[in-house]
Amino acid sequence: MITERMSLYDYMRAYRAKNESGTAMIRGGRKMSFGRLFREIERVAGGLKALGVGRGDVVMLALPTMEQGIVAFYAVSRLGAVASMIHPLMAGGEFLRAVAEQRPKAVFLSDINFNRLGKGLKGVRRVVCPYGVYGYLGLPRPAAFEPYSGDGSEPAVYMRSGGTSGDAKTVVLSAAAVNALTGNLLATLAEENFGEKDRMLVALPMFHGFGLFVGLHTVICIAAPPVLMPVFRAEKAVRAIARHKVTLMIAVPGMINKLLAEPEFRGENVRSLAHVYVGGDTVDAELEDRFDARMREAGTDCVLSPGYGLTETGSVCVLSPRKAGGAVLGKPLVNMRCRIVGEDGRDVPQGETGELLLTGNQLMTGYLGDGEATAAAFTEEGGVKWLKTGDMFRALPDGSLYFMGRKKRLIKISGVNVFPAEIERAAVRLPFVGQCAAIEVRENNKPFIALFVTGKLSDEQKKILKRHIVNELSKWHEPKYIVCVDALPRTQVGKTDYVRLSDEFERCRKEGA
Repeated sequence: MITERMSLYDYMRAYRAKNESGTAMIRGGRKMSFGRLFREIERVAGGLKALGVGRGDVVMLALPTMEQGIVAFYAVSRLGAVASMIHPLMAGGEFLRAVAEQRPKAVFLSDINFNRLGKGLKGVRRVVCPYGVYGYLGLPRPAAFEPYSGDGSEPAVYMRSGGTSGDAKTVVLSAAAVNALTGNLLATLAEENFGEKDRMLVALPMFHGFGLFVGLHTVICIAAPPVLMPVFRAEKAVRAIARHKVTLMIAVPGMINKLLAEPEFRGENVRSLAHVYVGGDTVDAELEDRFDARMREAGTDCVLSPGYGLTETGSVCVLSPRKAGGAVLGKPLVNMRCRIVGEDGRDVPQGETGELLLTGNQLMTGYLGDGEATAAAFTEEGGVKWLKTGDMFRALPDGSLYFMGRKKRLIKISGVNVFPAEIERAAVRLPFVGQCAAIEVRENNKPFIALFVTGKLSDEQKKILKRHIVNELSKWHEPKYIVCVDALPRTQVGKTDYVRLSDEFERCRKEGA
């Protein structure tokens, strides 16, 4: 019986038999077979060994989602080293700080970001992966190496995260935790439903847990080749779905909005889609309805299924095998358990709101070099270690989890808990309201709500919107300000950037806009 307690490479090889002539991955018009994938992993692992990389050493991968990045990821695992996943567009100063913190033996860069990140790098071997052709510049001839043998409990992946407190940190994940995510997810979804017949469109980046561990590791484990999109472009994604008969897709809400705006995202072009899972940001009912309607028009039963996860659990840890709807995100995956607790750390009555705690075999080892933050992220109850997510939920009668919002985004108005996500969900029920985001603003140290709405609203529509929110929720939820914008700012992984919204509000206030 397969166990998660092995390297990422060994788990991928063992989870399901791979036909060496079968397709392992697709990028544009190029395909790589499993036979070639395995040979390339051995070659790159040998090259890294020749560079002095061994068990426990760090190798940085600052690459887009491309063949070389996937090969290198498994090659690092083959040696028992640690793959540090770096945003390829990371600012130079932040990159150098990460290098100083992690002290990598080697760094993989593309020919696109080499001049920006690689030229000033001292004392680190650099391997350059051309974007347009397959290859590794600077990788020496392979040396003999002893493959990693262990129980998978050692650090295997570093990933940057906002942390459960909202502060940037480096999450340390073991191979056992990442493999457990794959096993738990497939057990929850009934793995026999997926296999070689499927194609997964992977446009989420490799430095994103959802993209790396679900879009790549999980689907390669079941021999369902990923269709790689190093840069997401909606019109190209539509062509890729149609060309390769894509059946599976993972996305953030912003990607779905862009796809729906494409005239060609309909009919025969999307009829192959069977499952689309979305996470990373709030999914409102309006987006779900538009997506589902487009799929019905195309003659497919595909629906948008929201889920929930954190980098601290590898990524997804709550999901529904079927459509749950809106803020109902399903139940914990197989082998994961949850509690909802109040400020005193005690379980709240069923149906009341509290912070979600998680336990199970997907939990991170901790935050790199930050024992204090690691200790603060966990609590122990009856000998069980629980991760404090920093997210607020309430449980429905069937045990499904209803997302209320980030604990850090919680707004107290006259002592009443106001969740911005609730305001956003209520707002988009009006036909003239597009994407929106609510934030806290302060005047004379008193909290108020500002609601950013995409598009143009008349003064009368703003009044209607405010009345609607009060009627749907309460007077404490009423925005004092409604700000119309062309588009909501996004982070590098497509989430709503609330920090930039706060900055934008302050700028508008100073300018008297």
